[in-house]
Amino acid sequence: MSARTETGSTVRTVAATAAGTLTQGDATAFLRSLPAASVRLVVTSPWFTGPYEPSSDDPTNPAFGDWLDGYMDEFARVLQPDGSVVIETGCSWARDRPVRTVQNFAAVSRLLARGDWHLLQEFYWYNPELLDEREEWVTQGRIRLHDCVTTWFWLSRTPDVPVDTRRVRGFQSYLTQPFGNFLAMGDSAADYPYLDGVSERLSRADTDRFPVAAPLYFIRLLTEEGERVVDPFCGIGSTALAAESAGREWSCNDFSAEAIGIAKQRIDSLRK
Repeated sequence: MSARTETGSTVRTVAATAAGTLTQGDATAFLRSLPAASVRLVVTSPWFTGPYEPSSDDPTNPAFGDWLDGYMDEFARVLQPDGSVVIETGCSWARDRPVRTVQNFAAVSRLLARGDWHLLQEFYWYNPELLDEREEWVTQGRIRLHDCVTTWFWLSRTPDVPVDTRRVRGFQSYLTQPFGNFLAMGDSAADYPYLDGVSERLSRADTDRFPVAAPLYFIRLLTEEGERVVDPFCGIGSTALAAESAGREWSCNDFSAEAIGIAKQRIDSLRK
């Protein structure tokens, strides 16, 4: 997940494999470099509030919806007609008072109201270790509870997306239905080489990450081998590793030089 973009910046290739390319640059410029109708799945986790300060005075934050719309327009262009977007975006705490902002629901609702997109399903991911909480309200003041779940929205331009839920057999834990939309996924062997060195660094890029299993779940569910997966806010490269391991083609990008540096190391380690 990346918290920053810079309109009009160039996009440079940082690493490549036979299946995919990792780039650093502005997300919009990256998306515009991709051919139309060439992508089966966009799976990504952009900044939950966009480049805006969450405030109790503006809990639905229409500016966030405007910001997201620009990317959704590019997603629509690069996707195949029956391709999918799976986007993690959650509620956030206001910075001034202990209340929620719900720009994620407002933005998705606006997309659906226009008729441009269909919401095929939402997924609830149990990931309490990776959520950004407000310590003064949760840990210190104890006036709010710990955040434990974020939401992934599965969107498409058509309801008729090719999918077979049997592809994700084995991803669910004993807490869930075998094919339910509550996901309890954490770090796996694919994350361990990265985790071995993270204690020496522990940067913003590290705290914003998600485990490889998260994008891998949706890649398995919604694509087949050889199809292209895209993540314009790839952070430290979990989507790239997931697509590579699943035999998919991929294009991943992030603006942060720090995050892309870590992603490059992770991708380079695959060839060792």
